[in-house]
Amino acid sequence: MSIIGIDLGGTRIKIGIVENGEVSELTMTEITFNNGLTAHLPLLKGLICELVNKFPTHNITGVGIAFPGLVDSLRNLVIDTSEKYDDAPALDLAKWSEAEFGLPLRIENDARLACMGEWKYGAGKGNSDMVMCTLGTGVGSAAIIDNKVLRGKHFQAGILGGHSIIDFENVSNRCSCGNYGCVEALASTWMIQAFVDKHPLFHDSQLSKLTKVDLAVVFELSAAGDALSILVRDRCMQAWAIGIVNLIHAYDPDLVVVGGGVMHSKNIILPYFKEVIAERTWCPSGTPEIRVADYPDTAALLGTSLLFK
Repeated sequence: MSIIGIDLGGTRIKIGIVENGEVSELTMTEITFNNGLTAHLPLLKGLICELVNKFPTHNITGVGIAFPGLVDSLRNLVIDTSEKYDDAPALDLAKWSEAEFGLPLRIENDARLACMGEWKYGAGKGNSDMVMCTLGTGVGSAAIIDNKVLRGKHFQAGILGGHSIIDFENVSNRCSCGNYGCVEALASTWMIQAFVDKHPLFHDSQLSKLTKVDLAVVFELSAAGDALSILVRDRCMQAWAIGIVNLIHAYDPDLVVVGGGVMHSKNIILPYFKEVIAERTWCPSGTPEIRVADYPDTAALLGTSLLFK
C-alpha cells in the first residue's frame, strides 16, 4: 500500500510517495501560505495527478496531509490555522480528494505527524514515551505517552509547545496565536526578518545584503563570525531550549527528539540543548535523552502513512 504524503509548510510544500516506511519521488515547491489553501489546490491536484500517472505500479490508496494548525483528525477537518492557510477550516479536503482522485484523504497536525513518523521509523523507534519538537518556519511539538499518540479532547494536546509563553513581560513580540512572548514569537523563521531589520547591528551585518533571512543563513553567517547572526542564533537556541524544558516538565518523556531543517546544524544546537536540559529540568528519575530526528525533512510525510493504519 502506498500513500501520497503532503506536508504543507509555511514556505514550501513537500509531496512524495510513502511506502513501507520510506519516502520516494520527493518534490518540494516554494509557496506563500498568505494566498490561502484554496489557491494552492490546483497545484496540489497537478502534483498528485503527476505521481499517480507516473507511478501506477505503486498502488496508491490514499492521500495524507500534514497541516500546520489544529486539526480534527477524526472528521478530517482543519479547526484553526494560526494565520497559516486561513481559509482551510472552510474546506472539505476529504470530499475534494474523493471527487478529484477517487482517493480517501486523512489530515493531521504536521508536528504530530512528524512525531509519529520518528516514533515508528526513526529516532523514537521502540520508545513508549517521547516528545518531539520541530524547529523551522514555526515551532511545533507533539507527544507520545505510553505508546499512545496524545491528541486530547479538542485535538490540541501536546502540539502547542511553540506557544508556551517563556517571556511573560513581553508586549512587543506578538505571536501568530495572538499572545506575546511565545517560543515561536521569539525564535522562528517568520520572526527573524523583523527582528534583524530594526536591530542596531543590522547595517554592519552581512544579513543586510540579503533579500531573505532565514535560520539556515543565520547559522551559516554565525559560523563566519557575523555578530548579529550570532546574536540571533543564540537567542533562538535559548528560546528553543527553554521550550523543550517546558515540554519535559509537561509530559515526562524518556526521550526528546528534535527535528526540522535547522537541525542540519546539530553540531552546534544539540550540545547546547543537552547543557540547558541538564541544568534546568527537574527530573529526579533521570534527565531524558535528547536525539536529532533521523528524518528532519520528511518525518511528517512518513507519519501520513500511519493515518491509514
